[in-house]
Amino acid sequence: MTDTATQMVRAALVVGVAVAVPAVAVAFLLAGTRGAWTALGSVLLVVGGFALSGLALRWAAQRSPAMVQAAMMGGLLARLVLYGLLIVTLSPTDLVDAPTLAVVVPLATFVLLAVEVRVAQRPEFRMIDPAPMVPDAKDNP
Repeated sequence: MTDTATQMVRAALVVGVAVAVPAVAVAFLLAGTRGAWTALGSVLLVVGGFALSGLALRWAAQRSPAMVQAAMMGGLLARLVLYGLLIVTLSPTDLVDAPTLAVVVPLATFVLLAVEVRVAQRPEFRMIDPAPMVPDAKDNP
């Protein structure tokens, strides 16, 4: 059995390819070569953030189960801020196709967040091992 970080990296690669192929094809048809490169770069950025999130979850889980939620929420917030800053910074330049960037980043983020939730809900992803139930003295006459 592999750990959650490895599962998230694998899922990111598989889903990244599944999102990148149609995104690049549609962007190429609508915006040419620049649109295709923008779509590919956008998907790679989101997949990289997702993979780093898996590694952050591994690090947090090794320290304290309480840190897992902080790592998930902090990682999500950091990624969303980074994506927003990149969209605002790169949109006015000639380096990227702004409409492609503005569509592919949120779309890839949404798809990969759905996968992240599915991975985190797997039975082998245990944040806290509950203590065994010990009957209370009052319950036993």
